Amino acid sequence: MRRLLIRSTALVALVFSMVWSAPGAAAADASTGPVDPNGSVVTATYEGRSIDPKLASHYFCHTRDYPLVRCFASQQEVDDDIGLVEPVTPGGSSPLLTGGDHSIEGVSPEFPGGTPYTIAYWDINYGGSALTVYGAIWNLDLIGWNDNISSFKSVNCGIPRYYVDAGYSGVYWQNSCNTWTANLYAYNDMFSSVLNEAP
Repeated sequence: MRRLLIRSTALVALVFSMVWSAPGAAAADASTGPVDPNGSVVTATYEGRSIDPKLASHYFCHTRDYPLVRCFASQQEVDDDIGLVEPVTPGGSSPLLTGGDHSIEGVSPEFPGGTPYTIAYWDINYGGSALTVYGAIWNLDLIGWNDNISSFKSVNCGIPRYYVDAGYSGVYWQNSCNTWTANLYAYNDMFSSVLNEAP
C-alpha cells in the first residue's frame, strides 16, 4: 500500500509539472505578450507580478516604462511610483516631485522631461480604473484600453489627442493644457490611440 501511495504521489507530481510547463500556462509570461508596431513585446505587471497586458484596463496603471505597463491597486500607488502630485482642480498645476521640463514645443511621441501628459479613466467623472500616459500609444487594444475611455484629464500642461482609430488616425478629441473632460458623451468608449501635442 505504501509503495502504491509513493507511486501515486510521484505520478501526480509528474502530471502537475507537465501541466505547469504546458504552452498555455505561460500566457501571461512577458515573452508572449502582444507586439507593438516597433516590434516591441508589450508586457504588464500588477503589484510587481506579471499579468496579461490586456488586463491593464482593470487596474490603475502608468506607461512610463512602456512597453512595460506597471499596474497597481489604486491611483495613489501609481502617483507614488512615478512621483506625481496630481492637481485637485482643472487648470491646476501638477508638479512632479522629481521636476520636469515643461517648455519644449512640438508634437512628440515622448512628452518632455519624462512626465505624464494625460490620465484616462474607465468611467465618466474620473471614476473606475485609470491609465496615466507618458508616450504615444499606437494601439490602446494592446493594453486593454481600446474603446474603454469615458473621461480624462490633461496634466503637466499636456495636450492629449485621443484618436478613434489605432495608429493616430480618424477623428480625434484634443484637450488644451490642463483641461479636464468629465464626460465624453458621443465619444464615450470610442478611442483607440493617443499621443501628446506638447505646449
